[in-house]
Amino acid sequence: MRQMNYATFWMVWNPYGAAPRHKHQTEASAFAEAERLARLNKGQVFVVLESIGARLVDDMVKINMRADCDIPF
Repeated sequence: MRQMNYATFWMVWNPYGAAPRHKHQTEASAFAEAERLARLNKGQVFVVLESIGARLVDDMVKINMRADCDIPF
């Protein structure tokens, strides 16, 4: 499993653009980037998103895919 930094971070999102991929380490950096992008793309909105929590489920279940298994479906 990959290691992740769970510290708070910010991302800039455009509802009509591609998914955000860059994690900003400060709120100020994210707002500066949102403003820069808004100036380059007149009329488009850029939203600053803040991470406030995370969840992880790691309970893998092994399923036998052999033809002679007893799975009822």
